[in-house]
Amino acid sequence: MWLALGDRSSRPRRGTAARNLRRSWALALRLGARRLSRLRASPHEIALGCAAGAFISITPLLGVQTLLAVALAVLLRASIPAAVVGTFVGNPLSWPFIWASTYAMGLQMVGLEGVLDPARFERDIHLLWGALLERSPHVLDATGALLWPLLWPMLAGSVPIGLLTAAVVYYICRNVVRAWRLRRITQTPAAAD
Repeated sequence: MWLALGDRSSRPRRGTAARNLRRSWALALRLGARRLSRLRASPHEIALGCAAGAFISITPLLGVQTLLAVALAVLLRASIPAAVVGTFVGNPLSWPFIWASTYAMGLQMVGLEGVLDPARFERDIHLLWGALLERSPHVLDATGALLWPLLWPMLAGSVPIGLLTAAVVYYICRNVVRAWRLRRITQTPAAAD
């Protein structure tokens, strides 16, 4: 009933949504750091797992990034849950930046021209669309013709950018896990008193 009367105290203030969003992101980051620090692994293994996941998340291989991160974590003897968490570096908010940077870097690495031919791109889209509508076995050929000119430079460019990202993530994650564990150790004796 108080809502029907137009009580101003119940209405959200300006900027409240943005403030709540920042608070929820901060809370999610704190909880994620706390969960990572409680894993039964060394700070190095956790940080290496996060770095492996971050490296794989830079690649344009959507749909298999988590599996690749787990496989890389197993090969590196890193924390598998941390590798899965590390894949969240690549997300819908960061993909445009990741893809643009890996494509630009890859073009320089493989020596291709930086401009896509719009006529060829349109022709490949029509080829793919026709193959999909006809349920033709040539769908893979059409998909390859469309995606390979984009995918090859992105794969090549993802290696140096992924290594740089992995190094930054490793350093940050290792220090955060150490700090959380040290904080937990120093707070435990104080709580017992």
